[in-house]
Amino acid sequence: LGHIQAMKSLLLLVLVASASALEVISHVGGNSDLPVYENDNSDHCTTITAGRKATKDGSTITTHTNDCHQCDSRIFRVPAQDYKEGDIRPVYMSENMEYPRYVGSSRGPGYLPQEGQKEDIPIGSIPQVNHTYAYFDGSYGVMNEHQVAIGESTCSAKIWAKPLGHGGRALFDVIELSRIALERARTAREAIQLMGSLAEKYGYYSQWEPAAFVREEAGETLTVIDPNEAWIFNILADPTGTSAIWAAKRVPDDEVAVTANFFTIDEVDLSKPEYYMASPNVFSVAQEKGWWDPAKERFSFVKAYSPLEEDARDKDYWIVRMWRVFDIIAPSLKLSPDSPSVLEMPFSVKPDTPVTAQDIMRINRDVYEGTEYDLTKGPSAGPFGSPLRMDGYTWGLKGEWARAISLMRTAYSTVLQARNWLPDPVGGIFWLGQDAPHSTVYVPFYAGSDDISPSYRTGSLHKFTRESAWWAFDFVSNWAEYKWSYMMKEIRAKQAELEAQQLKEMVDIEARAAEMYKRHPEKAIKLVTDFSVNNAEKIVKTWWELADYLIAKYNDGYVNFPKVGGTTGYPAWWLKSVGYDMDPRYKVTVSTELVLGASLGNSTVNSTSVVLPSLAAGSSSGTVHVSTFVISGLLIAVVGLVVGFFAGRSRRSVAVASNGSNPYEQLNQA
Repeated sequence: LGHIQAMKSLLLLVLVASASALEVISHVGGNSDLPVYENDNSDHCTTITAGRKATKDGSTITTHTNDCHQCDSRIFRVPAQDYKEGDIRPVYMSENMEYPRYVGSSRGPGYLPQEGQKEDIPIGSIPQVNHTYAYFDGSYGVMNEHQVAIGESTCSAKIWAKPLGHGGRALFDVIELSRIALERARTAREAIQLMGSLAEKYGYYSQWEPAAFVREEAGETLTVIDPNEAWIFNILADPTGTSAIWAAKRVPDDEVAVTANFFTIDEVDLSKPEYYMASPNVFSVAQEKGWWDPAKERFSFVKAYSPLEEDARDKDYWIVRMWRVFDIIAPSLKLSPDSPSVLEMPFSVKPDTPVTAQDIMRINRDVYEGTEYDLTKGPSAGPFGSPLRMDGYTWGLKGEWARAISLMRTAYSTVLQARNWLPDPVGGIFWLGQDAPHSTVYVPFYAGSDDISPSYRTGSLHKFTRESAWWAFDFVSNWAEYKWSYMMKEIRAKQAELEAQQLKEMVDIEARAAEMYKRHPEKAIKLVTDFSVNNAEKIVKTWWELADYLIAKYNDGYVNFPKVGGTTGYPAWWLKSVGYDMDPRYKVTVSTELVLGASLGNSTVNSTSVVLPSLAAGSSSGTVHVSTFVISGLLIAVVGLVVGFFAGRSRRSVAVASNGSNPYEQLNQA
């Protein structure tokens, strides 16, 4: 039995060493860069929307976690502008969300070309109106001077179209629609009607390349609020590629809705215009395509236009987020994360107790702690409980991590409040958190603020700088992953301290500004602008100070305050899981499912890891003699180098096959 174990171990080592050598040499003989793979869930966002009777203070609220790892995170204030009769409004394609997401003169001084930059070229235009409103702009339009505010969540859909100039005839995507809505609308209802009519008239497109991802991102949800109403707006292209299909449903005043990358509007009852709006073709297209039979069932927007097979396959990606939000605000409902379909989840729920903006911030920061999906637990969280999981290639293994609401790849997140008892410049609050929600501080910018803090309109992913707010929060988030369970306690304490101090100061600012606005509106606007800008800069300065403190305190893995060099070691469970109590000479761990299961065609082999050459320290039954091990390894390396060199000259990368008898025999062609 000992010899058999030794032979198995040697065979396993042969397979692993040969494949490793072949892959390394393939890069020497071909492409020297490691393979990089696109992630199809790279910008899927979460949004939460509350009616005014569902909140403690009577405000309407919506959110947006802009979960986009490559996005330009700068925020600008686009000024109000006046135009002459006959002027046009250029429409741009928003495929490039990286820095700089837009270069030109039509959105104010913040977007003017810098050295080496060229102005973007529009793909079309529409007639301009005489006056446009001021608004905050990021990857999408955020909030305008009249407290109209927008959140976003990309959704899967059955129909997609291409834009003008790129093989299609559609002019608008959801990003440009959100901006035009804020330029022209004073209420949420106006914004939805405007976006819907423009998409119908000029055509709508969403994700259109690469082809493998189009269905997952062919639809969009925008959440739209004003001081009195909150709405959910679902949209997709029509079959001709020249118009759009859309529906909108008002969130009941005493309820909270959530969208997590899947349409949520079910019934569309146009006999109740106070609660529903839709495009004229919303029923006819579904009937023509065979997606709805009025003789057999009532109409459902989500059933007609969402690919429900995607729902079944990836339900843990979106249903668990919906469940988590609802379970936090309404635990009495006892909803289940195991619901088989989005259709089983409610559109919105009444919270057990009214929520606050700060409650919603805590939900934005959620990583399922205390639930069966807790990302801070288990081997994948590491010894210090990090909930962060890298995206990327999985070498043929099928599976997934739980998809939290808070992600490390978030460019920025928002909590948007509209309040009907205050004048617009004071009533609207744009709470902005740069980088990941779990490690950011939400800072307030009032709807009437005519500027944004310099550090919040500065910086890019291409270069680290201490002049950028995004880099302050991103650095602390990255450093915290080094020793998560220790540093996050300090980060959360500082978050709570700073956000509480802001709220305290805002009570006085708002009272003064609201009274001042009655007689001197311009002075009120200056007051809220100065507070917003100065407060945000103070927060960023404090966060850099926190970063410096955390660097020193946790340098080299020690805890250096109050005494330098304090050691913490590792948790006992983690030491056992990595074989700390085994022979330290040969701890080579591989997956038997990936190697033995795939190569020998053994479907019964599980994914238990094996340690070579022995299964436990001191065990002789599975030990390979050192000389045999070394000689075999050298022979394997030589053969691998020779074979890998010639294979690598014509092949640029090696991929682990997900099927077939040999997991390493399929090579990706350059």
